[in-house]
Amino acid sequence: MQAMWSIHDVSPSTATWADAMVGRLTLSGVSRVTILIIPAGEWPPDAVDLLRGWESAGHILALHGWDHQARRPASLYHRLHSLVLSRDAAEHLSRGKAEMIARIERGRAWFGTNGLVEPDFYVPPAWAAGAVTSRDLGGAGFRRVETLTGITETSSGRTRLLPLVGFEADNLWRSIALRVSNAANTVLARLTGRPVRIAVHPNDDAKMLAGDLDRWIHRRCRPVLPG
Repeated sequence: MQAMWSIHDVSPSTATWADAMVGRLTLSGVSRVTILIIPAGEWPPDAVDLLRGWESAGHILALHGWDHQARRPASLYHRLHSLVLSRDAAEHLSRGKAEMIARIERGRAWFGTNGLVEPDFYVPPAWAAGAVTSRDLGGAGFRRVETLTGITETSSGRTRLLPLVGFEADNLWRSIALRVSNAANTVLARLTGRPVRIAVHPNDDAKMLAGDLDRWIHRRCRPVLPG
């Protein structure tokens, strides 16, 4: 089985945790991962140095919204999305297209300002793109965007459907739902031969599915990168 690892929600407050997870994955043979960066906030020099080090080591740095914070849900869809999946993280769903594109462009420019390569890979917070289309993202300089269903090439609009596994469970309901979803997507990956996306969020290694995450880390999968 092929595995496409990503580390989510990397900000000044989670950078140290993320560095430990990168090290843990490297020791298990996963030498290149996608690291999702939230630019907003005060980034101290040592945290920015971590990003530069990951970039130099061949990891992919992707933009993950601007601040990963949604406003109060206004639509029924956003309210349901918050209850089932995103809570207060679906930044796109609480803002219009023009405002969100401005935040995305600001986020991409932040990388260059800090001596990093401006990313060409975008992952909306909670995988929810809202009104922003792949064409919009292509115009903002991104070649690929990842959503719940897979990875889309912005130039063509074609989506590669990819199974998804996650571990962000902090209550019994989420742990049950994720275990069912993870099992189904693992079977789908085996049947189709497609890579399985493995998404790791801050402190998943201390939550209810920590054991499941540990088994994936030590599983014999061939690591691959998006693209």
